[in-house]
Amino acid sequence: MISPEETRRRVTRIIAATRFPFIDQTDWDPTWRVYTNDHQKQEHPVETGDQVLYPNVVSTFGNGDLRVLCEVEMKDTVTEEQVPKWRTLSELAGVTYKLKKFFLYVPEGMEETAQRLLEDNTIEYAGLRTWAVKDGKLVITPIVTPDEEKDHR
Repeated sequence: MISPEETRRRVTRIIAATRFPFIDQTDWDPTWRVYTNDHQKQEHPVETGDQVLYPNVVSTFGNGDLRVLCEVEMKDTVTEEQVPKWRTLSELAGVTYKLKKFFLYVPEGMEETAQRLLEDNTIEYAGLRTWAVKDGKLVITPIVTPDEEKDHR
């Protein structure tokens, strides 16, 4: 049996490897970098002044500025207690079109709770996604993409 933390690590690494860039993405700038903070290996901490956060996936522009921040949650972590962290990550994320590039990945079945928490707390986000393991494969489903339509996958 795989532990929840190992599952989260694996989901994080697969998201980083398959969505940054998407396999068919033609506008990916080769200077952009992608890092994972998967609780086994922390590659890119984000300092907020009074704390250090480790978003699961961090993408930077070529100059090192934050571009995209992603958080991968488990069923028991899609809670009101996460709202301050999500808000901080949203505020720190870069803007590439019109909204802050904060993406939240939650287990399938938790999307309504996550969306309610994001919207009730006016947290700006570029995408809400579910993840599930089906037949040994990670399946990502876009739920809401209020920013760029090309990201709705």
